[in-house]
Amino acid sequence: AGARVGNVPGVTVNVLATLAGWRVTQGVYRFDPTLYNALIATPIEGKLPTELLSRLPEWTVYIETPGMRWVGEPLHGVFAQVGDLHDGAEVLTLVAHTGGPDHAVSGVSIRLGEETIEASLEAVYFRHAAKGMAVDADELATLHAVPRIISLLLYLCSEAAEIGDGARRPVRPVPRKTKKGTRMFPAERTAAWDVGMRLGAALRRTWNDEDRAGKVSGSMNASPRPHIRRAHWHTFLRGSRQNPKRILRWLFPMPINVDASDDLVPTVRPVTAALPVPRSRLPVNAK
Repeated sequence: AGARVGNVPGVTVNVLATLAGWRVTQGVYRFDPTLYNALIATPIEGKLPTELLSRLPEWTVYIETPGMRWVGEPLHGVFAQVGDLHDGAEVLTLVAHTGGPDHAVSGVSIRLGEETIEASLEAVYFRHAAKGMAVDADELATLHAVPRIISLLLYLCSEAAEIGDGARRPVRPVPRKTKKGTRMFPAERTAAWDVGMRLGAALRRTWNDEDRAGKVSGSMNASPRPHIRRAHWHTFLRGSRQNPKRILRWLFPMPINVDASDDLVPTVRPVTAALPVPRSRLPVNAK
């Protein structure tokens, strides 16, 4: 096992811990294609606390990543885990599942010591520049894939994440009592979780409505042409002033001047505060 990029020593240990964590639940997360493309195009920007990533539905998740590349190879999927280092700091470890000829395990660990996810990612990018480290095209593609992967993980951590068919959801396992003490047992088989299927279908219907509306709108129409407002991440504070909890929501591409599908009617929830979202400096949309 090895690592090509990262900012944490001893990545190999984190890789092994990540794979061991997945063995217990073996959850495979497959995103709706439309939602997938919208999420990976959503910038990681603004005051998104690193603590949000600790809300993954399982200790280690495996997400499928069609169309991405990692160190020059097609990236089939990524194992992801947030854990603690020996010094108590949290770290996000991503382990790539590629189809390379040697099938070597490649991982990257990102220390979540900064206040926000954006700042933690910038520390990885700027570390190479500060040390004058040469980055080849394959490694640069890997660096660009990391924010996209994190955007997928953030959706799994968000409050309204649509995971599964509604009848069951992934949970973190609990140790079992045995004659030899408390033990953890591996899952008997993989568990496939469909992610955002209803939302993806609703987005497709909305975008089709937008296309049809755009074709029939004339140049004399005083209203702006129907369009889709960019998706973005937003956090809210909920609860008492003494003990508020920060909630993450993905605000999907918003139809403007379009008769949107009923599936996209927003749910109104009371909040105590909202954080502004400035523009990002990360090249998350680079290809």
